[in-house]
Amino acid sequence: MHFLKQRYALSTIILVIVALFSFNLYVLPDQQVLMYDYKRLFLCAILVFVALNLVFSHTLRERLVGRFASSSCLVKSLVVVFLGFAFFADLFGLFPHKAIPLYFYIVGLFFLILRFTLEKPSAITFRLFSWVIGLSFGSVFVGYTVATFYGEGATIFTILSYVNPRFLNQVQIWLVIPSLYIVLVSKKRASYLMPILNFAMMFALDARGLAIASFIGIMLWLIIERHHRIQLVKITILSLFLGFLVSVLFLTPLPSYLMHGEISSSLLDLRATSSGRMEIWRNALGMYQFWGLGGNGYICTSILEIRPHNSILTVLLNWGVIPAICYITLAMILLKQVVFEKSKRYRIIGLSLISGLVLSLVSNVLDSPFSLLLACMFTGWFCGRTKLTSTKTHSKWAHALLAITSIIIIVCISYKVSDRVKNNFYIDLKQEKLAPQFWLANNCPDIRSVKSTTTDKH
Repeated sequence: MHFLKQRYALSTIILVIVALFSFNLYVLPDQQVLMYDYKRLFLCAILVFVALNLVFSHTLRERLVGRFASSSCLVKSLVVVFLGFAFFADLFGLFPHKAIPLYFYIVGLFFLILRFTLEKPSAITFRLFSWVIGLSFGSVFVGYTVATFYGEGATIFTILSYVNPRFLNQVQIWLVIPSLYIVLVSKKRASYLMPILNFAMMFALDARGLAIASFIGIMLWLIIERHHRIQLVKITILSLFLGFLVSVLFLTPLPSYLMHGEISSSLLDLRATSSGRMEIWRNALGMYQFWGLGGNGYICTSILEIRPHNSILTVLLNWGVIPAICYITLAMILLKQVVFEKSKRYRIIGLSLISGLVLSLVSNVLDSPFSLLLACMFTGWFCGRTKLTSTKTHSKWAHALLAITSIIIIVCISYKVSDRVKNNFYIDLKQEKLAPQFWLANNCPDIRSVKSTTTDKH
């Protein structure tokens, strides 16, 4: 029997909640730890929910095993090798007690992707994309307006709902191409609003990485698209132009000039206050080992950034050369499948995946909670575009392995969440810098010493 009978698609429920989180007036910018950690808690809750369903539902286990079995031999082999060597690296890495719970969190994400393969992007899905964009723009607009007219002036950090504007950009990357697709298939002029607002946020937040990744995705779309190429170029140029105007008139720099008599000089991106990408990458390459450092191996030992800001380097550092090769190969397979995809809707999903992967080469798209959740959703949709080819009933061993793994996922995620929550998110500890990783700060201190410090303060 099913643990919970769902009336609505899981992706629909998730997108509604992501939209609500994107204009959040409950947790304000002065509560940065909670603003970031609550999003991770939501993602963890989704993973536990899916794992519970797998424990109690024979039908769901059968469908997910069948979906994975229907994949090509190459894809199955790459996934198995990736997960196998990742487990080896975590078990024998620098911090196995921290890495193993994170490993089963990653496995939980893989199960979530398989769960999304059972769903299809619908018209409701694209309408919810619009809600996410609209409410995200609301967070930027309200934050900028309050800072401009009631404060000392707006910066890219004076936004609601997201600790860091780059986390918002990482959500945007999944929605740029779908928003343009909505205009392409719609006959209503109002459909232009969403890509316009998306581009307005891109200009206002000085999102160069987002701009480059979106441009690459759109250019690939133009190369593949034959019948609507001219129309797509017109839609993109008009949306960009109007988005720039919206940014200038309602976000920056005109409001700041009208209020303060000068154009704000603080609208700079994060690279003005952090190490350059090339320096970070050189440092990361100097630290890697063939078999990997294991989970948390880089972030707990690096003298520079706690993230290498590159998804390939992240895999290489954590799990070694072989998983990195598997990851790159899977990305190449995705590119090939997108190029030859005939369904327009799934082509859009695939192009969004390509754009997200491009941005992941300079940003932490596959780490930040909501961006990672959308990445799993788009990956699952694209992988589920083909019909099941495996219809046989699978062995009890496959069901037992899936159920046992799901129980371990529940235990590991519950452990990480309970430790964080019962210690009040470690808010009492003084931090020179709130560096985001799994949680916002306090990802590496020894738990016992942290608890002792917290106890001494009371």
